[in-house]
Amino acid sequence: MDARISKQRAALVLDQPFFGALALRLKIVEDATCKTFWVDGAALGYNPAYLATLNDLECRGALAHEVLHVANGHCFRQGSRDGRRWDQACDYAINPIVKQAGMLLPAGHLDDARFHGKSAEEIYAVLTQETRQKEKEKSGGKPGAQAPGEQPAPANGANTPSAAPEPDAPSCGEVRPYPGPDKPVKETEWKVATLQAAKAAKMRGKLPGAMQSMVAVAAEPSVDWRSILMRFAQQVTNDDYSFAMPNRRYLHLGFYLPSLHSPAVGDAVFVRDSSGSVFGETQAQFAAEIVHVAEVVRPARLIVMDCDTRVTQVQVFERGDPIELAPVRGGGGTSFVDPFRRLEEEGFNPAFLVYLTDMEGRFPDAMPSYPVLWASTTPLRRARLAPFGEVVEVIV
Repeated sequence: MDARISKQRAALVLDQPFFGALALRLKIVEDATCKTFWVDGAALGYNPAYLATLNDLECRGALAHEVLHVANGHCFRQGSRDGRRWDQACDYAINPIVKQAGMLLPAGHLDDARFHGKSAEEIYAVLTQETRQKEKEKSGGKPGAQAPGEQPAPANGANTPSAAPEPDAPSCGEVRPYPGPDKPVKETEWKVATLQAAKAAKMRGKLPGAMQSMVAVAAEPSVDWRSILMRFAQQVTNDDYSFAMPNRRYLHLGFYLPSLHSPAVGDAVFVRDSSGSVFGETQAQFAAEIVHVAEVVRPARLIVMDCDTRVTQVQVFERGDPIELAPVRGGGGTSFVDPFRRLEEEGFNPAFLVYLTDMEGRFPDAMPSYPVLWASTTPLRRARLAPFGEVVEVIV
């Protein structure tokens, strides 16, 4: 280990105990093949040539930066996302926190006020949308034109993304996926270690307020929204045992026992927020889950609505029909009222309704008679409170 790395890690232990305690959990590896630094949840690598370009405070900030990637679970959550864009999203998420803790980061680090307080997943979705828009413009498409199957660009100026990062945007270090087979175990260990490090730092009076909220979010248990969606949909099957249809398996033995009776599921309604605030990648994953739920639950009809300030598209599939969802249609503001109004006026009483949205819009005044699940693309800690129904956070 380079003496400067050892020295600055020791300085973190003394001056920034939260970062220092977590830095001690990582094996330090000299790696001349990387550009700057990297971390994967087990080790922290550095390029000695790059290290030589940093002063002591920048070195300390870079170490804290890498530690914060692991504390936030970035090494465990990349999934199938593009690695380089995930790096950028993670950097945008944590760099402001490192700076708020009073540390210095190397010149050229990524920081954008648009992304302050947002998760890496939220930032990744924005960067993906910006990249697609930029590629469309380079290929001769008109800015803002909607490609087949793609969500239109946001109409609200406050949410309109600026230019995507340049391909060679600098980074303090690379986030690598955890390499071991025990990823769930290691992720849990890091959550516990993060809480313990925060508690110890707080007792010493060295855990800033911004760090406290970050730790609370980082320590939250991971929830698979897909399983919650499926469980919500299956609750309406109303499986129960009934003597009206006796179990034939035991009749020849003289036993009159009830059988499991599953009455037909009514209509299933899914609403896609088409205001432009829910990006294409999330829409594509949600569309896949709509098809999956319909195949498992087999509702009488599958009704899929798109809505911005009003319903812009309705697709109806009877049981047994092949389900091929059309691209999302819309692009205006946001109001949640029209789908519920349309269902009431047309006499529909669905078994359930699932609404994919960022939760920013006008809710209906009256609660419907059927169950509603809000699939929120905004983290629940920041999402608006729905006046009825359940809410699940959608992370893609």
